[in-house]
Amino acid sequence: MRALVLKLHIYAGLLTFAQLLVYGIAGLAATVEERPRPKTVTSSRYVAYTAPASMTDKDVADDVYRTLNLPLTRKMPLFAIQRNEQNDLALDFYNINGIHRVTVLEREHRIRIDGVHNGAATFLNDLHTVTLNDLEAPPLVRIWGYYNAFAMWCLLGFCVSGVYLWLTAAARSAWAWSALAAGTLAIAALWVSLA
Repeated sequence: MRALVLKLHIYAGLLTFAQLLVYGIAGLAATVEERPRPKTVTSSRYVAYTAPASMTDKDVADDVYRTLNLPLTRKMPLFAIQRNEQNDLALDFYNINGIHRVTVLEREHRIRIDGVHNGAATFLNDLHTVTLNDLEAPPLVRIWGYYNAFAMWCLLGFCVSGVYLWLTAAARSAWAWSALAAGTLAIAALWVSLA
């Protein structure tokens, strides 16, 4: 039985490794990240586009979304659609790695697309917040959400199998008992304080 649990422990640890790496870097990144996040434009390009005159701003935003087909983005919600100081339609299409800042230049019959890209640490910080609850997320992001949920169960299995392996080992140190007691007390204290 112990040999089987040891194998499960190893596989559960390997399956949750990427998730723990992302969470660890995300936690470190969040402690040093500037607030608000800098939104420095790293690239710009133009695309020919003529907005139909009879459309509302929301209709134009949806048409721009379909026309550009920007990767890992979604349609703009009505509350986020706005116009800038020049009265041009300004649309920020967020994705897991930054923003596609789109400006509809109606008088020029074109669109300017400014790319605002996250650094690696900020990307991982955003990646760790992906859950299965976001039903409108692009398919690739949803796949990560499924892996994230699966890896959490693997982490639980890793912890439980680790405790089992420790309890069934021939020798157990006082340090291990102290660590187990400290962790249990910390969780109990948190539970009581939140009740």
